Amino acid sequence: MKPVWKWGLSVAIGLLVVLLCANWWVNRRWVPGLETRLNNALAAAIDSVYRLTYDSLRMSFFSGSAVANNVRLIPDTAAQKTLYDVRIAQLRVGGVGLLRLLFSGKLSVNTIILDKPMVKLTVGREPDTARRDTAAPLLERLQDVLDGVRVTRIAVKRGQMELAAQRDARHLVVRRIDGTIRDVRIDSAARRDTTRLYYAKGWDVDVAGVSYLRPDSSYRFALGALRLDMHGRELLMRDLRYGPTVGKGAFYSRVGRAADMIDMRMGLVKLAGFDVARWTADGLLAAAALHIDTAEISIYKDKRLPNPPENKLGKSPHQQLMAWKQRLRIDSARLHALDVAFTEVSDKTGKAGTVTFERTAAVIRNLTNDTATLRGDRFMTLDAQTKVMGAGDLSVRFRFDMLDSLGGHTYTAKLGPMDGRAFNRMLTPHLNVEVEQARIRGMRFEMKANDRRTEGTLRFDYQGLKVNLLAGSGPKAGERKSVVSFFANRFLLNDSNPDANGEYHAGTVYIARPKTFSFFKMIWRSIREGTKECIGLGG
Repeated sequence: MKPVWKWGLSVAIGLLVVLLCANWWVNRRWVPGLETRLNNALAAAIDSVYRLTYDSLRMSFFSGSAVANNVRLIPDTAAQKTLYDVRIAQLRVGGVGLLRLLFSGKLSVNTIILDKPMVKLTVGREPDTARRDTAAPLLERLQDVLDGVRVTRIAVKRGQMELAAQRDARHLVVRRIDGTIRDVRIDSAARRDTTRLYYAKGWDVDVAGVSYLRPDSSYRFALGALRLDMHGRELLMRDLRYGPTVGKGAFYSRVGRAADMIDMRMGLVKLAGFDVARWTADGLLAAAALHIDTAEISIYKDKRLPNPPENKLGKSPHQQLMAWKQRLRIDSARLHALDVAFTEVSDKTGKAGTVTFERTAAVIRNLTNDTATLRGDRFMTLDAQTKVMGAGDLSVRFRFDMLDSLGGHTYTAKLGPMDGRAFNRMLTPHLNVEVEQARIRGMRFEMKANDRRTEGTLRFDYQGLKVNLLAGSGPKAGERKSVVSFFANRFLLNDSNPDANGEYHAGTVYIARPKTFSFFKMIWRSIREGTKECIGLGG
């Protein structure tokens, strides 16, 4: 009788020969026809509007692996309105569960590696009406095809995504996508699992850059880097930029009206404590905190252009937040090192005046438009400290009633000591007035406002106010009007508050809100009217 080990060796050698022959047969006989079979299956799923191709395919029964080069999903450009063009330089699949596939018909895979994948979407085409437009439900139909598939890990290396529109200038490019997607299950249970994001238990994605051109081509959004860590519940973005694509002259030539021209930069934006379960369960973007660090916002407006009347009631910032379709709930948002500049070209003088708020730090609490959350606390608050005109310390507090149909809100502010001449950057270009001297000791105001009115009080403490009235036009434009300035300082203005007689002048504000006044214009008007009363120009 032969030793047992010889029988075992014979069986092992026989199995090896069988596997080698099977592996040879798969790669020489079965693989060449696989592309046709795959395209037939794809055609049955999505109405023959996409075709799958690849340059080469190698499979191994030993490791349950496959490698395909230059894989492409090519659209039929005449068939649908939205086109998906997918290319993968190399697709590697490892650890395929052959026994599970054989007995249950369900596919399980250990690892899928996508090397240099590129996805391009072209939208806005006129579809061929004689054929069915199936591009919209493409992903849904692929879900049906892939039902039951399980993948332990999907790795993306040096990917890219592009979206282009043919009817407008819209263009999105996402560069250098590297990431890992873990524990992917495509079935009805995973679809209902609120701990998963798009069927996956974990996402770890790094993006080197994003660029987006608006449909009207007037603004471009750019992002230096993005990182999503689903396990750490964090979204991190660096070097954000949102600004016009052209200069001031070309911008206003395009829009043809006195629109705001916005230029914005942010060094860091971080969303912490991102609640994936709420996002997948009911579409609520919920997070514990939003951090914005080192930012600049510049707003420019040329009022010499036409400014058609526009109803701005109901369009205050908190009202627009409530009208936003995306439901949002962030416990607190913190801003650090924010510089803001408002520049406006006067329609009367043709000169540009600027107001700046520098080194701003702010906290927004209960930042939400979710009515269920607001039933517990209906108020959103904003507390900020800043350096106004680079000279005076200003602290402000806004309190917004998010459920008030009239947009009710209150705001209080306190300005510390500063040199009043700092405001000449705004006053002189707009009003042809120059503050020669003014020692501001402080300003405090409290206002209550909504879509109908603003009312409140303003207290302005100062000493030694003296102004110069300037010629606005002609050969002496910008020169001091000596006589007029003398009479204004001597008889119209209170040079101090309290004045020389010890009487204190407080400003009482009550302004009915015109429909054309924006939220910020009402704030400026309330401060202006209160200040005029304090310096003796009220009534």
